[in-house]
Amino acid sequence: MSNENDSARVAELVQEKCASHFEAQHCVCVDNTDGVCSGYKFELTVVSSQFEKVPLLSRHRKINALLKEENIMDSIHALTIHAWTPAQWSAKQEG
Repeated sequence: MSNENDSARVAELVQEKCASHFEAQHCVCVDNTDGVCSGYKFELTVVSSQFEKVPLLSRHRKINALLKEENIMDSIHALTIHAWTPAQWSAKQEG
């Protein structure tokens, strides 16, 4: 079973990898791991101009592919992804 330090370390790694790869204006990975499941539960928000004119599903696939390539996905049980353009992020902040 994983512990809180491990989940926090993996959440930080997810955040660092996504922020760097997508040249994110904003990137945060919240650790929602509750110890009930055998993997980590994260909520990831990535704001990047690389998502301009990219369909939502494709954005999610890009993020999943990156995390799989980095061998991070094997330890994640649930990943909620918010992948937004800067304009979408701005609108959400105002709304």
